[in-house]
Amino acid sequence: MRRILGLTLVLSCLLAGAVARAAEEPRPAPKRVVSINLCSDILAADLAAPGTLKSVFRLGRDPHDSAVAHLLQDVPSNDGRIEDILHFAPDLVLAHRYTSPFTLDLLRRIGVPVVTVKDARSFADIRDNIETVASALGREAEGRALIARFDAEMDAARRDGPRAPTAILYQDLGGAVTPGSILGRILAHTGFRNVIGNENPFGLVYPGIEDVIAMRPELVAIGIYRPGQPSQASALLQHPALRLYRTRYAHEVDLPARDWNCSTRYVTAIAARLAATYDGMLTREPVR
Repeated sequence: MRRILGLTLVLSCLLAGAVARAAEEPRPAPKRVVSINLCSDILAADLAAPGTLKSVFRLGRDPHDSAVAHLLQDVPSNDGRIEDILHFAPDLVLAHRYTSPFTLDLLRRIGVPVVTVKDARSFADIRDNIETVASALGREAEGRALIARFDAEMDAARRDGPRAPTAILYQDLGGAVTPGSILGRILAHTGFRNVIGNENPFGLVYPGIEDVIAMRPELVAIGIYRPGQPSQASALLQHPALRLYRTRYAHEVDLPARDWNCSTRYVTAIAARLAATYDGMLTREPVR
C-alpha cells in the first residue's frame, strides 16, 4: 500500500510539473483559423498571418456588410454550423460573444480553442477586441500597430470647434443612435451635439418622423445599408416630410453600413466623413 501511495505521489508531482511547464511555454501560433462571425472576420482579415485564415463567415465576403470583403474573396465561406467549421480542421475558431452557445460549447468540448470578441460600445472596446484577436493569433506586434493606426486616424478626425452643430444619425426602421453608442460617441468626437439625449443598453431609440423634425437637427446623417436596394426597413428614410426637411433645412451625409458594422477600427472612415462634413458646415451658409 505504501508503495502504491508513493508511486501515486510521484506521478502526481510529475503531472503537476508537466502542467506547469506547459502553462509557461508559449502556445504555437495557430495555422488553421476559422472565423464564424462577421465581427471576428473583420479582425481576422487585418491580423491573421498570410495563409492561416481558412474560412470566414459568409457576410465577411459581402461588400455591403464588410469593410474587408475585398481581402476575403479567395477565402472559403461558412454559415457558422459545426459541420462547416470542422471541415477545415481548425486549431483556432474566432467568434462573437453572442455566437450560438451550443456551437461554442461543442467546439470547446472536442478540444478546439475558441476566442470571442465583444460588442464595441467605446473606442476602448475596439482596442480590446484588436488585442484579444492579435493575442490569440500570436500577432501581438501587428495588433499594437493596428491600434496605433486606429488612434492616429481618430485623432485626425477630432473636432473641437467654437460651436457644436446639432445632429441626428438615423438608420433603417427609424433607429437613431444614442450618445453612448459607438456612433453616438463618434458624433461627439467629430464636433457634433446629438439631439438624442436619452440612453439605453441597445444604443438605439426610435423617434417618429414628427419628433425628428421637431428636434431641428442641423445635420441628418443617414445610415445606409445596401444602397440602391429598397426595402421596408429603409422606406421610413424616404418619408416625404423627412426628405423635405433634409433638403430645405438641414445638411445631410450618408454613412455606409460596411464601415460601422461590428464597430471595428473601420469606424475611422465614418469619423473622417463626419469630420469633413463638420468642416464644410462651418464654411458654408447655414441651411434655412
